[in-house]
Amino acid sequence: MEQEVTIKDIFKHYLSSVVIYGIILAIIVNCPVYYESIEHEYFNYIYFFIAYFLGYVFIAPIIYFTVKPKSVLESKSLAIINYITRQFKKSESTKAFLENIEPKEDEKQAMMILFIKTFFSVNCVNMLCNTLLPSLGYNFDFIGAISTTFIQYLKEGSGFWQNLCQYIIDTGDMWIKLILTATTLVLTFSYLTDSVIFKNKIKSADTTPLGVLSCIICYYPITILTSKFITLSLETLIPVENAVVLTILNILIILVNFIGLLAVLRLFGKSGNLTNRGIVTGFPYNIIRHPSYTMQVLYIILTSIPVCFVPAYTLGEKFSLWVGILIWIYIYYLRSITEERHLIKDPEYQKYVEKVKYRFIPKVF
Repeated sequence: MEQEVTIKDIFKHYLSSVVIYGIILAIIVNCPVYYESIEHEYFNYIYFFIAYFLGYVFIAPIIYFTVKPKSVLESKSLAIINYITRQFKKSESTKAFLENIEPKEDEKQAMMILFIKTFFSVNCVNMLCNTLLPSLGYNFDFIGAISTTFIQYLKEGSGFWQNLCQYIIDTGDMWIKLILTATTLVLTFSYLTDSVIFKNKIKSADTTPLGVLSCIICYYPITILTSKFITLSLETLIPVENAVVLTILNILIILVNFIGLLAVLRLFGKSGNLTNRGIVTGFPYNIIRHPSYTMQVLYIILTSIPVCFVPAYTLGEKFSLWVGILIWIYIYYLRSITEERHLIKDPEYQKYVEKVKYRFIPKVF
């Protein structure tokens, strides 16, 4: 017989969630690592999460008591509270003490999911509030500016193709930021939601050390450390003087980021690291299993390799760059195989692997 969701179950889940999220909010507010990237004092990631927490406090009980979701019976917040309270129980033996310290599988999953949602959502919101949106302009005037600039270039008498090349060179960075903003918005929505309503309920999370490490090593603030040892690029701009070559590179970089956006849009609410929220098989996932990672690797190559042909850089600097490229490619390879090691436990993913046989390059690898 199916268990009914009672008022007591709802209260226990809601109160434990408020306590857990309140603790996380206090950590976020007092964490100094992100403060250096805040450019706008009147709108930053801290205000966003305060508003998000207050929204949960007042809106969540209305949803819980109206819908009475079955997920309340498997409350991740309550599992974490149970683990914490168990640590204060007096242990009669060393064995009992060790058993209390060791989390049960549901508690381990709950804590990992909380970490994933917190770590990556803070990264996404911080990037949006303090990097991407400020660079584009919160009033989105840049959209009109891009189209107006295009018309102006076409009206100039230098020649259509020459003007088009110059337009791509001048606005390429803006297009890339626009695509990254759209990608980050989708990821932000995904990390801040975990619901049957949005069809993105988390089934399981990867708790293996290698899986977690290979993933978070690519994200701020961990990149503060990794960038000290692994060279990714020597220039923020592509050091190419030939207009045609520079145009082609810009087009390829925009295309790579756009395909990456398509991959994220296909997953939408199921997007995210280290979690299984259900299997998606539509384009581009019907061609290769890791289109997003493939595009990220191509982006690294396209923005880094041109530097190797700049005479001003020493052989040592170029060698360091090549080593950095190879290391980052290997990191994304590790992410893919650890991700598959987790997902392969799902029968749906097993069928998907049989159908889509290649990870990165169609018909090759």
